[in-house]
Amino acid sequence: MRQYALRRLAYVPLIVAVVSVLTFFTLRLPFATDPVLQYTNQNTTQEQEDAIRAELGLDKPVLQQFAIWIGDVLQGNLGETFRSGQPVWPEIQRRWPVNFEILLLSVGFSTVFGVAFGVITAVKQNSPTDYGFRIFAVFGQSIPDFFLLILLIVLPSIWWNYSPPVGGHVPFFKDPYDNLRLYLPPTLLLGVGGAAGMMRLTRSTLLEVFRQDYMRTARAKGLSGRQVVVAHGLRNSLIPIVTLLGGHVTALFFGSLILEQVFSINGLGQFFLVSASTSDFPVVQFLVLYSAVAIMTMNLLIDLSYAVIDPRVKYR
Repeated sequence: MRQYALRRLAYVPLIVAVVSVLTFFTLRLPFATDPVLQYTNQNTTQEQEDAIRAELGLDKPVLQQFAIWIGDVLQGNLGETFRSGQPVWPEIQRRWPVNFEILLLSVGFSTVFGVAFGVITAVKQNSPTDYGFRIFAVFGQSIPDFFLLILLIVLPSIWWNYSPPVGGHVPFFKDPYDNLRLYLPPTLLLGVGGAAGMMRLTRSTLLEVFRQDYMRTARAKGLSGRQVVVAHGLRNSLIPIVTLLGGHVTALFFGSLILEQVFSINGLGQFFLVSASTSDFPVVQFLVLYSAVAIMTMNLLIDLSYAVIDPRVKYR
């Protein structure tokens, strides 16, 4: 497994290089939006436009711009944003904890509730409990996230004259109460769709495992119901569940944009959206690379987890 991981990691620099080249030159295609237009109007003279282009570093040939950018990145300089003129890296550092907490809480809720409800429905197949959770799963996957998040703001204000906190970011270790009051309700709702999908997959894979001969053997040996379900059933159902979990994490990586928009939170999703809409090249270039590395890392961890879950899985 170690050699497999090293081989996969050896491809990372090549993929990062390809992604960086494609991103850089795609943003500068002739039909792409010119970022200079964001800072000009009908009264702007040609001299003023040329000065803005020179200030943004866009007056040089594209290959020269690429060489300068690569040189700066290799030295740890990610450039400055076009909109504010601030260095990109401090802006990323300021917003990253927001997305990490949203991702952690949403994925945590999806996994805990999805797997727990999936086990319950599989054990109580075709019971009223099973039908109730399955109806919840259908609604959970059908209702858009933004609708649930809007209801979270509207309904408490109508029923209890209470408005959930919006905007800003309070670090957890600075004020745990205010932090969780801001993030806990919306991330719980953001995890509803993922929990519904996780529950349906857990139920179907567990029911398939329950039909296997070794499960009947485990029951015949006198093992308790919990041991049979958890130690034998659930463990042998984990590979598809982990695969779905990896996809859910990837989707939420920038999918938290909806939550950020509704609750006016400045995270990476909103930062990327604004930067892309204003053609803020330095920010977009870095965030695309950041996303590529994060997704490759997640896929590698998922692949390696298969061997941990099932010792029969071998990597060559």
